Amino acid sequence: MFFGMKVVEATGYGVFAFLGATLPWQEKWIKILIRMFIAGLVINAVLAFLMTWHVLPWHNVNNLPYTGFGGHIFISLAIVHVFLWMLWDFKFSWNFKPWLNILIAIILFAQLILAQGRSGQVLFILLIPAAIWILYEGRWRYWLSLGVLACAMGMLFIPSVYAMFSLGVHQLIHFNIHAADTNSSWGLRIIAMVGGVWMFFAHPLFGVGTGDFLPGITAMQNAHLLPKTPLFIMNTAANSYISEAAVLGIIGIGAFLWFLWSLAKEAWQDRLMPQNWFALMYIAIYIVGGMYNSLNWGYADSITIALMAGLPLHQRLSSPKKAC
Repeated sequence: MFFGMKVVEATGYGVFAFLGATLPWQEKWIKILIRMFIAGLVINAVLAFLMTWHVLPWHNVNNLPYTGFGGHIFISLAIVHVFLWMLWDFKFSWNFKPWLNILIAIILFAQLILAQGRSGQVLFILLIPAAIWILYEGRWRYWLSLGVLACAMGMLFIPSVYAMFSLGVHQLIHFNIHAADTNSSWGLRIIAMVGGVWMFFAHPLFGVGTGDFLPGITAMQNAHLLPKTPLFIMNTAANSYISEAAVLGIIGIGAFLWFLWSLAKEAWQDRLMPQNWFALMYIAIYIVGGMYNSLNWGYADSITIALMAGLPLHQRLSSPKKAC
């Protein structure tokens, strides 16, 4: 019952989309919203460094270094969102001056490297080049792509990052569902995904229900169909789409995909407008990141996707001037 109510509560944040749709948006309010989002992340990053260095008496969430007051997965995704936004702002100089964007990028990139958020690091490598090729033409496209490649290669020279990526590759290559390391990140994810797929096939129309993923996968583990995970509460499939299909069936996954398609289509149609690009980049994170995280489950992700849907994506503000 608890987990069912948690899903209902997360889904209920969709009210933010309706609230946003009724606001009398102006360009200055869009700019304030984006600046507040970036400012919050920068403040959290500074506090995360100070807490990790024991300058401040507080503790990082779950005692993971350099995460601050946010979960390491969400923080890494939010940082990538800022980088994707900055690619647009570097081109049009609409929000911040280039030097300020560079300063913010240095702070957040340091946190992205040092915090244990492989989810965001993977998205950085996947989505930043795609955004560059959408936004830029000519020499800028190639120089920026080379810069991203250099950053990605440089990340692998950081011992902690290299160790985390090597561990992830090793876990994925050597995974065996009947002899799995149930404490590994990929091992837990794959067990949850397989369990979710089986639940969907067993209950294809309406799913098992929003609160019954955990009981369902526990029953499979007790029947020795899946390895037991005594140190981990498996209440989602570690995949937005499998989770949705498992708990709400064809109807649920159909509605979920329709929502994402409709939102992405509206944002894409006028993608060079600031609010559209800002929303489109989070939608890209939500779609791709949802393949290895249940982003439809987390409170922060539910609030954010609702806020993106509430932005005036149909409204043309003053067109930004092309800078490069």
